[in-house]
Amino acid sequence: MGLRPLLGDVALPSAARGAGTYTSGPVANAGMATDVLLTVHATASSGTPTLDVSLEESADGTTWTAITGSAITQLTAAGNKVAAANISKNLVRVTSTVGGTTPSVTYRAVLMILPN
Repeated sequence: MGLRPLLGDVALPSAARGAGTYTSGPVANAGMATDVLLTVHATASSGTPTLDVSLEESADGTTWTAITGSAITQLTAAGNKVAAANISKNLVRVTSTVGGTTPSVTYRAVLMILPN
């Protein structure tokens, strides 16, 4: 069995983000993927930050639901985390939340998609 091509996209480009919720646009279209790998790379942090990142899916691009088991382990400093998920709806996106005391986290989120 040979290797299948892997698709990738930078869902949230590297940027310093303060407290708040940040969401990417839709990344995969209908029939494109079932398996998705989320990678988060945080290069800097200040204050006392927490960073939570996970995946959401949607059938119509309007109503989004969390994908169970797709969240990374919370980051509280610079570092890397990976999570994998199986999607069943037409679209997938990344959602992230920066919290803590006067937080700032520089990070990016990348999706790798294994097409059907």
